[in-house]
Amino acid sequence: MTAPSIEVFPVGNGDMTLITTKNKKKILIDCYRRSGSSYNYLEERLRERLNTDEDGRPYVDVFVLTHPDADHITGFNTMFHTGDPEDWSDKSNKIIINEIWSSPRVFRRATAKGANGNNPLCDDAKVFNREAKRRVQLYRDGGYIGGAGNRIILLSSDEDGKTDDIPHIVADLFTSFARMSGIDDGSLNAFLLAPADKQEVAEDEEELSKNNSSAIIRFDLSNAIYDANYGYDVSYTHSFLIGGDAEVKCWEVLHDKLEAAGQLNELAYDVLLAPHHCSWRSLSNDSESNCDDPKLNKSAHAALSKANKNAVVLCSSQEFGEKTPPSQLARDEYEKILKDNDGYKFYAVAEEGVDDEGNPNSLMITFSTGRPKKVTKAEKRDFSKVANPDAVKKGGKSTYA
Repeated sequence: MTAPSIEVFPVGNGDMTLITTKNKKKILIDCYRRSGSSYNYLEERLRERLNTDEDGRPYVDVFVLTHPDADHITGFNTMFHTGDPEDWSDKSNKIIINEIWSSPRVFRRATAKGANGNNPLCDDAKVFNREAKRRVQLYRDGGYIGGAGNRIILLSSDEDGKTDDIPHIVADLFTSFARMSGIDDGSLNAFLLAPADKQEVAEDEEELSKNNSSAIIRFDLSNAIYDANYGYDVSYTHSFLIGGDAEVKCWEVLHDKLEAAGQLNELAYDVLLAPHHCSWRSLSNDSESNCDDPKLNKSAHAALSKANKNAVVLCSSQEFGEKTPPSQLARDEYEKILKDNDGYKFYAVAEEGVDDEGNPNSLMITFSTGRPKKVTKAEKRDFSKVANPDAVKKGGKSTYA
């Protein structure tokens, strides 16, 4: 076993985050690999982290798509194999995705009218959507959850009852759903918090957008640290909260629903990936640039304030400066949240410098000490590499409904 870790790749105002569990399972959340050879290092760095199966195929155990905006899905078709895993080619050597986690709601809202024309799908999102539909159809046709390369979990039901016939691959809101996954080894739990119903996040069709359909998930990573005082391993669980580009209404609705149910503890985190690249609009209804005194939304702010002791907040964005996001005003607020809750520090991937080849460094967090700890530059050379990856069977695990 190894200590769980989180790696935020340097993709500017985009998201691409890799979780590695204690059992070396790999969960990739979103991807953003722009075209051109100058971005080859991103794909190479990702591949360095991955395991390979008995046929030498690189794979991620799970690919999570929070929502299909271009800055969360660009490069998907370049890097990942789609279609029957038996058709994989060593010539293209694309990465196999054992299991997809995605919500059908984000794609339904992406094709809706409104949101000031912000809804059309980019080409990579269309490729992803076809692959997700292929996997759902396999389940419908066969009545069972397929093997590696064919599995899918839908993050919440589709609207208008369109997934009522396939409940065994649908994760319900406000439930833990790791038991449905091919990662069912005790190293990871996942609790689904959003996307909310469209009636809750938009008053009319004009407000519907992919951002307001972002999946919000709390990942609980199990760990064990040897304690010399006791002479045995002490178990820990570390919570990582992610929300894609979820805007203020999403966090407001989420907080108020959990508060009414007495379940605000479900928002507690050791690590938070600041939503929407540290945008002020995840914390406030007021425009930062067009309002003299922008006010915090009380409920949204409370939702993002459940920092545990020693918690850290991470930011995936371009450098802080004149353009937003990222918002310095939002950063100041997250740093205050950490201070008020005995948390630790705010880290921005854009401030991690460059590696020996001059490429931007990733921001890396490990739990080797029983709490979130940033990996130093000296430690990054061998971070998350797997010298002797465990082979897995191509067929994976089949579970009958």
